[in-house]
Amino acid sequence: MKRLFFLPLVFALAFMSVACDSGNTGDFRITLKLPIDYDENCGDYGEEDHDYTYCINADDQIQLSIYSKSDPKETYLYTDSTLIDVNKVGNNNGGKTEFIRSLKKGTYYRFFVEVTNSNEKLKLTGGIEGVYYDDSKNYEVDIFLAPAGDFARVVGERSNYNADYKSLTSYFQETSGSKGATAVALKDARIFMAGGFDFEEDEISNKAAIFDMKALSKKEMHLPSQIYDHVAALVDDGSETGKVVIGLGTTDGGLNDTLWIYDPDTNKYNTLSIGAPAMTKAKAITIDGSVYIIGGCTDSGASNAVYKIYADESGRILTENFATLKTGRCNHAVADFSTVDENGNKNVRILVVGGSTDYKTEGKETPVLGGDFAELVTQGASKALEIVDRNGKDDAELKTTGLISPAAVGMLMDDKEESEMIATVLGGYIRNVANDEEEWIANPRLFVFSEDGDKLVYDSNSTPNECARPSAALLGSEEKNALKYVAVNCGTKEMGRTGSDYSDQIIFVLQVKRVKNSDLGREVFSSSVKDTLMEGNKDKDSSAKIVDGPVAVDGLGQVFMFGGFYVYQVGSYAIP
Repeated sequence: MKRLFFLPLVFALAFMSVACDSGNTGDFRITLKLPIDYDENCGDYGEEDHDYTYCINADDQIQLSIYSKSDPKETYLYTDSTLIDVNKVGNNNGGKTEFIRSLKKGTYYRFFVEVTNSNEKLKLTGGIEGVYYDDSKNYEVDIFLAPAGDFARVVGERSNYNADYKSLTSYFQETSGSKGATAVALKDARIFMAGGFDFEEDEISNKAAIFDMKALSKKEMHLPSQIYDHVAALVDDGSETGKVVIGLGTTDGGLNDTLWIYDPDTNKYNTLSIGAPAMTKAKAITIDGSVYIIGGCTDSGASNAVYKIYADESGRILTENFATLKTGRCNHAVADFSTVDENGNKNVRILVVGGSTDYKTEGKETPVLGGDFAELVTQGASKALEIVDRNGKDDAELKTTGLISPAAVGMLMDDKEESEMIATVLGGYIRNVANDEEEWIANPRLFVFSEDGDKLVYDSNSTPNECARPSAALLGSEEKNALKYVAVNCGTKEMGRTGSDYSDQIIFVLQVKRVKNSDLGREVFSSSVKDTLMEGNKDKDSSAKIVDGPVAVDGLGQVFMFGGFYVYQVGSYAIP
């Protein structure tokens, strides 16, 4: 019989920390919140074949790592770590232990927890950042733990007596379905979600919400306008939270040309002019604290502009025209393809893939085809990249079929002497010509793109989960790791985006790695869907429906999924 360490709903770790420069003592209490134990395995003493992934067992090891910085503009530096003695962590009331070092007053902290089993396999992770310590008061911080590389519904309580488990929920109804919302991780461990189309209300939403991941709570608010298919990304202005760039998209009055800067601390919006036309379905990405807005569709065509929004040393928000695409597009995918030179300077490069050249009903758009299918954007320029497979051809016929509304995630493969940027591209829909009849189908393949001069070479893999409009983000992993992981919020495989086209929310994780191809006699990249603890990659207690749903990834590499009803967290493998 496997002896469980603890049976109650959650356990708490509390440690006393005395600041160096003060006689005051702040009690700092960290509560580790466990995922829901669906099958009540943690409460069953008599069975040997239960899955104890969601449990904390007597032979598990809990490690707490601490990172700190004195200024919000700085990067976190490693401070300390300690093993938490599970025998000192008591029941639902928590236990106490003396931490080996004091927390310093006026310092920002990041905490990361790793739970490994007796075989030293990482099974649960969780973390929090942006914790400002002032030793004159007491603190209580929740850290939600999720299975490493898997998703779990974020819950405040694990009680079997509470049918809803105090789960975090979005502002959409569970069974109504939604589309076109966005989500952004702030610098202080909160998540901002905004807008979208609500099929229950049959209207564009002006709702927004901030999810406080330190307290596992939600605060709802409103946007300046009803909006969906808009852009949203975080610009780092040196403040504790950063500011959210949000706007463009579709409103009740048509396409929108307004951008706002949202201040999470004051809950206020200020307009920002970048000279963009009214357009929708653009893409925004944050690279090194600056926001880049790429493309977008107007009533008459597609934008080829790339705008940069950034903050100067005083925190003032500035804008500039960063580059011009060779082909204007919307419904495309973008990925951070940046490189770092020998002096540590970042060369911003943005990979742009697929999309459409006009704003039409889904399945009626004109896809980007031929030699401009993919572009690489740099300061002041954008160049088309030839697309070929490992045999120098285009067997997937991407340049012929196009690829609309895919997701793309850039990642650094640093497991060899020379690091290499690659991008995983998945989902979307393609123009399929069969029996002289044209139809649109969900893309049945996963692609991993790597550079070869002015060419993008792709490796193709099949997937059991076809998503017409996925959202995806890179999970945090250890440096020099040969494996990389991508979390995917799938949604429906249907082309349409009406209230009758939505489907059950599906979440899965891709594993990307190098493999030896015996036919080619060389290494290629493989991308495959990892097994999940959730049957069918779904939450069996949820009937959430989505057409598409957003993702947000925080500074700890934890990914949060939205768009249905509940909020989900995908556990990272390590602090990136």
